[in-house]
Amino acid sequence: MRSRINFVLFIAAAALTLVIADGCSKDKATVRPTHRTITQAVYASGKIFPVGFYRASSKVPGVVEEVLVTAGDTVAKGQALLRIRAVSSELAVATAQEAYGLASENASGEGALLRSVAADLESARARLLLDSTNAARLRRLLSQQATSQSAYDVAQTQFDVSRRQFEKAYDGYVATKRRLATEKKAAELNVSIQRSLRDEFILTAAESGRVYDVLPKVGELVMPQQPLVEIGNSSLVEVELNVDEADVALIVPGQSVVYAVDAFKDRTFTGSVTSVTPRVSNQDKTASVTARINTGGLRLLPGMSLEANIVVDRRAKALVLPRELVPSTKMLTVRRDGKEQIVRVTTGLEDLRFIEIVSGLTDSDEVVK
Repeated sequence: MRSRINFVLFIAAAALTLVIADGCSKDKATVRPTHRTITQAVYASGKIFPVGFYRASSKVPGVVEEVLVTAGDTVAKGQALLRIRAVSSELAVATAQEAYGLASENASGEGALLRSVAADLESARARLLLDSTNAARLRRLLSQQATSQSAYDVAQTQFDVSRRQFEKAYDGYVATKRRLATEKKAAELNVSIQRSLRDEFILTAAESGRVYDVLPKVGELVMPQQPLVEIGNSSLVEVELNVDEADVALIVPGQSVVYAVDAFKDRTFTGSVTSVTPRVSNQDKTASVTARINTGGLRLLPGMSLEANIVVDRRAKALVLPRELVPSTKMLTVRRDGKEQIVRVTTGLEDLRFIEIVSGLTDSDEVVK
């Protein structure tokens, strides 16, 4: 069961009237339903963050060589935050250079692959020339009636086959040469990338704002996607709440929120929901909800913890009973017209103390405890 915060939302609250029946059975206490405003709220916990809060991170692994900002600084978009010395392996650079050398050799015609396809092309060219000459010779002999039609047909067929084989060899040569040239360019680019990873990497601010924290120290090894610098709006704050997956479907932007901030025990704060993340975390089965908070002129610092009730519905003059009188079966013992009977009720909104009775009871009925 989720914990609940120790403050409850009530608007136009009315005192509960307890009526001890003096009718048929004096030893049974009864309670009559009453009309009151009831507010249903969803509990959530969270923290205060600057508006536009984000954590800058490096794209490469490396060692922090210099920290260029401190907490409290105001930075502009694109401003340098950290200088990082990348720790890319020299072996990766050497491997990339070796691959580039092999790709260059292959693309220049000195490589075994291109020489092989070039040799196949020349062989097909020579065969085509031979078969073309032979077909022309037999054509002349046939015109002189010095050879048979069948002999000429065989020569012409062989010439056609040789022509198609030459065209195939030529296309293969062109495609192989183009592929090897592309591989050379890719290998050259990889060498540039590996060399750049050895050079300094400057982490810059993605957006303007105030630096709230610088997490690594000089000399510390950092990894890609590791949060390094926290930045956000310099004056405005908002709240990020964690709502249980069973309740998140009830939350929509615009709903009112009441907060209890741990640092201000005797104060409550108000706000409203601004957005609901459309996914549930696999780790804690909660969804993230972002909300505004009215500071009331107090200084609410990023990182402060709080608890909240998100108002999802409110009903005025609802017929209610104390929660402890309504069992999960919704079957109640009711004294009506001097007689006790079992009735089933339909419930509606709930808060920490009361449950709305939608049907099954009237305010003249007496519910036996």
